Amino acid sequence: MQDYGLVSVITPSYNCARFIGATIESVQAQTYPNWELIIVDDCSTDHSREVIEKYIGEDPRIKLVVLERNSGAAVTRTKAMQLAQGRYMAFLDSDDWIHTKFIEHLYITIKDYKVDIAACDICQVYTEKQDEKINKLSVKIYSTEEALETLINGETFRAVAWNKLYHKNMLIGEQFETGRYHEDEFFTYRIMAKTNKLAYVDEKLYYYFQRKGSIMNSISYKHLDALDAYLERIAYFKDLYPKLYKIDKMRFCIACIYFYQETFKLNDKEKRECKNRIKSSRHSIRFNCSELKQYSLKESISIVGSRVCIGLLSQLMSLKRNKLK
Repeated sequence: MQDYGLVSVITPSYNCARFIGATIESVQAQTYPNWELIIVDDCSTDHSREVIEKYIGEDPRIKLVVLERNSGAAVTRTKAMQLAQGRYMAFLDSDDWIHTKFIEHLYITIKDYKVDIAACDICQVYTEKQDEKINKLSVKIYSTEEALETLINGETFRAVAWNKLYHKNMLIGEQFETGRYHEDEFFTYRIMAKTNKLAYVDEKLYYYFQRKGSIMNSISYKHLDALDAYLERIAYFKDLYPKLYKIDKMRFCIACIYFYQETFKLNDKEKRECKNRIKSSRHSIRFNCSELKQYSLKESISIVGSRVCIGLLSQLMSLKRNKLK
């Protein structure tokens, strides 16, 4: 490689003193040399800042921004995007880490295949830091519609910001939804839709750490913001991508059932509030008879059942799932 364009790695941090060291060290260990790490501390109340400052003292490529008040991941990421100097940007959560070749492989892919966004596979981990052995680099090129379809299906490109490297042009003028949970789901499809083709590196280069108490492992009223993201995405696809519109409407119905099942774990007040929000969201999407004929029988059951008897359908599906365990 001759052209080492600067890559900005963006990390929001809030009370992650236990994990942030491993996150920083995974960036320092990159085989690609020209990077900056921008950490935005969201008014942590633990000793996260002290941990970060120790690394800053040893490595000038690491920069810390401290917010005056707790604002959430959307604000911290947007702030870092505005400060980033890199020609390329990546997002890294403060309890995750990246493979030593994360930047190198995605950067080479962007340059060699002349794309603006390259994504990689992820590895869900539950214990200590590790690195997968990388064999031959395997790259596949997707059209925008193909890539967005994998996002809808929860595969390959995924509705997350953090398993990707972006050319900065894709992010100019963009920001994450403030005050929202699942802010990635409001953001990622819009960015992907700005380019004509995307590249996917079929290697586990991003390590997504699963820990108790994280947003992805719990359910609350705020987590139902994901349904609002679905509705915005469906409206976005309606005229631009009719095929994706059809798929996403069906996936939305399945998501409503999934969230309804999750409410069974809540106390009575939370359960009632969440159920009402799910039903209200589901009722905002309609299907006519000609549309329903385009779906399989199983899909049609989810579509109709999620509207007319979501409680009963969710209970039956929960019973079936428990029997299979």
